[in-house]
Amino acid sequence: MPHDRVSRRALRRSGIALSALGGLGAAALLYAIFIEPRRLRVRHVAVTVPDLPEGLEGLRAAFLSDFHLGGAPGNERVARAARAAIDRERPDLILLGGDYFDHARWQSDGESAAPLAEWPAPTFAVLGNHDFKGGPANSEAIAALLERQGVCVLRNASTSIRLRGQDVVIAGVDDPYLELADLDKALGGATRSRPLVLLAHAPSIAPLLPPGAAGVVLTGHTHGGQVRLSPFTTLTPLDISFYLDGLYRRPHSPLQRGFHWVRGSLLYVTNGLGVTRWRMRFMSPPEAVILHFTATPADPDAPCDDVRRYVRWLR
Repeated sequence: MPHDRVSRRALRRSGIALSALGGLGAAALLYAIFIEPRRLRVRHVAVTVPDLPEGLEGLRAAFLSDFHLGGAPGNERVARAARAAIDRERPDLILLGGDYFDHARWQSDGESAAPLAEWPAPTFAVLGNHDFKGGPANSEAIAALLERQGVCVLRNASTSIRLRGQDVVIAGVDDPYLELADLDKALGGATRSRPLVLLAHAPSIAPLLPPGAAGVVLTGHTHGGQVRLSPFTTLTPLDISFYLDGLYRRPHSPLQRGFHWVRGSLLYVTNGLGVTRWRMRFMSPPEAVILHFTATPADPDAPCDDVRRYVRWLR
């Protein structure tokens, strides 16, 4: 009998523990579906570009990617919140990383496109893999929609803009995830100057970069992993995308989120704004990023190939 009582007590404790774990799992799932995808963060980061002209010290650029408008119901709300934040911040430059309409389901007018209209600063953009769904005619129509809003869409091209009395080169490539990027055209255009920024929808551009390609390379696509348990910025088995890569037979870059030093360029992978397919986020909230350019090292004691030398999060 004492043995039976001990067994029953152990079973009760195991049942309580399992119930608690089940409750935590349910709470985490509800948080991932209903809360985190709507918790926009506006992040400010000082980014060191050693050859930055003195006149561009403190230049601010906003970076947003992966809107996925017309997809999950919360995407438009997050995009509108991000747009309101950019209107408040009034950056010198706005940079857009692609995937404007989920599965290229877009409307030329109407409310779904409203977050993409009338940007408050010079705006440059590239297209993402979702923008190419439905064929070339669809991607060209999305690019034309952006152009009508005053956005300069860079299709394997570079351009120059005058800011604070300085010529600033911005380059952009078509989506490297779909193997459409042509860096020779984008970086060898009429300007032939090192871009301050290179825009590429996906971090799969990384192995294609020539040495010192740009001051900073801005990418999205991964949604920061979207559902992850990993503390690392690279892909691990604790990222759901580790398993989805094999399922879709088009591997993501191992660079999943955050800053990376790649062949003399600082590369950033943003969490982006919206979600697709898996309509949840965990440990990867949506974000709009404001980059503050500076020539001053964030950590002058860090090695020249260490991200810590070039990046300092402000808030």
